[in-house]
Amino acid sequence: MEFGLSQEQERVKGIAKELALDFAKRAAQHDAERSLPLENFAQMRDAGFYGLVVPKELGGLGLGMLGWVAAAEEIAQGDAATALAFNMHINGTGGICQRPEIPDDKKQRAATTALEGHLMCTMVSEPTSSSLLPSTYNPTVEAEKVPGGYRLYGRKWFASNFEGSDYAYLYVHPKGNANPAQAMAVLIPTRQDGITVTDIWDTLGMRATRSNQVDFTGALVSDDFVLYETESFVGSFLIEESSFSFGGYTSCYMGLGLGMINWATKYLGERTAKGYAQPMGYHPDISHRIGILATEIDAARYMVYKAAWHQDHYGPSLATFEQFLRAKLAVGNALQSLASGLAVACGLHSLFKGQPLERMIRDAATAPIMPPSADACASMIGLLAMGLDPGQAPSIRMA
Repeated sequence: MEFGLSQEQERVKGIAKELALDFAKRAAQHDAERSLPLENFAQMRDAGFYGLVVPKELGGLGLGMLGWVAAAEEIAQGDAATALAFNMHINGTGGICQRPEIPDDKKQRAATTALEGHLMCTMVSEPTSSSLLPSTYNPTVEAEKVPGGYRLYGRKWFASNFEGSDYAYLYVHPKGNANPAQAMAVLIPTRQDGITVTDIWDTLGMRATRSNQVDFTGALVSDDFVLYETESFVGSFLIEESSFSFGGYTSCYMGLGLGMINWATKYLGERTAKGYAQPMGYHPDISHRIGILATEIDAARYMVYKAAWHQDHYGPSLATFEQFLRAKLAVGNALQSLASGLAVACGLHSLFKGQPLERMIRDAATAPIMPPSADACASMIGLLAMGLDPGQAPSIRMA
C-alpha cells in the first residue's frame, strides 16, 4: 500500500496550498456574514479543480479520490467551509462518473457541464432525516412525468452551496410509486422558476456553506438529465457514492484538524509568558497535550488516505464503505479532542474572535454530526466487524 502522490496530484496539492493562503484572508468575513465564498470557487475553477475527479476519458484531470484528499486537506487549512462547500461539487462529479448504471453519454454530458465551468452541488438530506436511521434519507421530493422530462415537488434541507451552484445533483421519488426506496438520480439547473431557497443556516460552525432549505414547486428537469433509477436508494447510495460523499467531506475535516494543530503549535512555539525566556510550548503539560493531539490527527489522516487509496484501487464496494466509515469516525473523534484540548493548551487569548482558532473550533463541532454521525459510524463498523449485515439492523430497516 503506497500513499505517495503522482506528479500531477502533487502539482494540484501545491496549487491548493497556495489558494488556501488566499482563502484564509477572507474566511473570518465569510463566517461572520454567512456568505458563500464565490471568489474562492472561481479561483478553483480557473485552476481546473471543477474536473479534478472527472476521469481523463471524459476530459477531466482524473486524479481520483486520493487527488481530492490531497487538495482538500490543503484548502481546509485556509478555509474549511470553502472546502466543505466545494466538496458538494466533487460529490456530484465523482459520484456520477463512477456510477455503472449511468449511460456513457449522460456521464459525458454531466462531465462536460462541469468542465465548461458550471458548479454543482449534491442534495441528499431530507427535512426529517437522521443518520442514525438511514432509511429516513429515502427521497420525498416527487417527480411528476411531463413531456420532455419531470416536474419536481417537495423539499430538501441542508443544501450546501445550492445558491452558488449552477446545477444540483439529487435523488427524487417517482410520483405514484409505492416503494418508498424507489429513487431517480437527476441533475437539475438551479436557476429557474419553481425553486425557492429559505435562509435557515444561522448555525455554530461551517456558516459559509449556506446549507439552506430548498423547496421545489414545479422545477423542470429534462429527460437528458435523468441519470438512472434504483429500487433501493440507501443501499445503492452508501455503496456506490460513500467515497465521494461523506468520504469527501471527511477529507475536509481532516484538513481542518491539521490547520488547528499547525496553528496551535506555531502559537505556542512563539508565545512567552511574563517573566519567562522560553515559549509556552516548553511547559510539560502543554507539550504532553500537544503530543497526544498531534498523534491523534496524524493517525486519522492516514486512515483517510488509506480509504482513498482503497477507493482508487478497488472502486466502490462494501469494503471501501467500511474504510471510509472508520476514517470518518477517527477524524470526528480527533477534531473533538483538538477542539477541547487546544482551548486548554492555548488559553483564553486564543479564543478571541480575531484568532482563527475560535472559528476552527466552531467548524470542528460539526465533524461528528455530519452524516453518518459518529454514533452511526461506530454502530455500522461494529456490525461489519462482527460479520453481520448492517441492512438487517433494526435502526436501518424501515418499520
